[in-house]
Amino acid sequence: MEWNSQLGWEGVFTFLGFIAAVVSLIYAAREVRRNTQAQRAGFLLDLTERYFQDDDVRKFYYKIDYNEFVLDFDSFIGSDEERWLDSLLYTFDVIGSMVRMRVVTISEVKVFAFQAFRVLRNPEVEKYLAWLDNEYKREGRTQRSHDDARYLVERLMN
Repeated sequence: MEWNSQLGWEGVFTFLGFIAAVVSLIYAAREVRRNTQAQRAGFLLDLTERYFQDDDVRKFYYKIDYNEFVLDFDSFIGSDEERWLDSLLYTFDVIGSMVRMRVVTISEVKVFAFQAFRVLRNPEVEKYLAWLDNEYKREGRTQRSHDDARYLVERLMN
């Protein structure tokens, strides 16, 4: 084996430096990916805790799920039920927004699919959303109410 004097030590060091840079880049990309996955998992855990932490909201969810919720605007506006329903809807809005922004994937939030579907496809909740849509229109807003929550359910159904 003969040494090619045209390469020289500078070339060897340059080549080794290049290899070290490639290895470092691969390692950094792997660590960024792992960190991103950990952040996604943390986000999903936080959402799950938020979703289950309020007993009144959970009880109200079951009232919706078992079709026991009846929307009577005279007693609903300003009530605890309005607050609880809004809490559910805004939770699904946050999840839908994160899916739209590609912070989480639709498969990562499938744990919420059944609940989101049951809430947003409930006939009484649909009446509430229609009423909110009309309120939005009166104020000149073009976006439908709880659009991210609706987007979430639409995506979960596909």
